[in-house]
Amino acid sequence: MQITEKTYDWAYPLTPRSVTTHLVLHHAGASRATAAGIHAYHLSKGWAGIAYHYFVAKDGSVTRGRPENTRGAHTMNWNYCSIGVCFEGNYEAEEMPAAQRDAGRALIEDIRNRYPTIVVCRHCELGQTSCPGRNFPFSQLVASAEPARDAEQDGTPAAWAKSACDAAVARGIFKGDGGDFRWHDPVTREELAVILERAKEN
Repeated sequence: MQITEKTYDWAYPLTPRSVTTHLVLHHAGASRATAAGIHAYHLSKGWAGIAYHYFVAKDGSVTRGRPENTRGAHTMNWNYCSIGVCFEGNYEAEEMPAAQRDAGRALIEDIRNRYPTIVVCRHCELGQTSCPGRNFPFSQLVASAEPARDAEQDGTPAAWAKSACDAAVARGIFKGDGGDFRWHDPVTREELAVILERAKEN
C-alpha cells in the first residue's frame, strides 16, 4: 500500500503520543474533500492543522495527515491514545466506492499489523455524533483486517468485538452452557429472532 506523504505548515508543535489503544474511523462529512482542504479548515478553527493521521480518498489514494506517533484532534477524550483515519465522503447520504473500501481495508490491516491489540471503532462509538454515517461499511472494512481465525481456536470473540460480546452475555442476550456461545458460527433467522427478543426485553 502506497501512502502519499505531505508537508504541512503546523500552527504549533504537535504532541507525541505514548500509548495507542484505538483506531477511530471517520468520514469527512462532505462528498468531496482533500487532505489539504481539511488541513486548511482545521487551521481556521485554531487547531494545529489536519486532525487525522490518514486520509483515504474515494479514488483509493491514501494521504498521511499528522505523523502517526503524535496526538490527533479527531475524537474528544480519546486523542491521547488513538489513531484517526478520515474517509472522503458523506456516508450518511452515499455509498463508499470499491476503490476507497479496498484502500481502507489495506490501511486498517497495515495499522493492525503494527498494533496487534488495537481496537478498531467508529467515531460514534466514542462520542455523541453520527460519524462516520449510517452507510459507512464498517464491518466490511474491519472484517477483512481481522486476522484469519483457525477453526480449532478457542472460540472466544475477536478483539474488535469482545466488549460488545461481553455486554451481550452480561445482559442475557446470549445464553449457553459453560460459556459456549458459538461466536463464529452462522446465525439462523430463528436464532436471530430469539436474540432480538432478548435484546428488547433487556
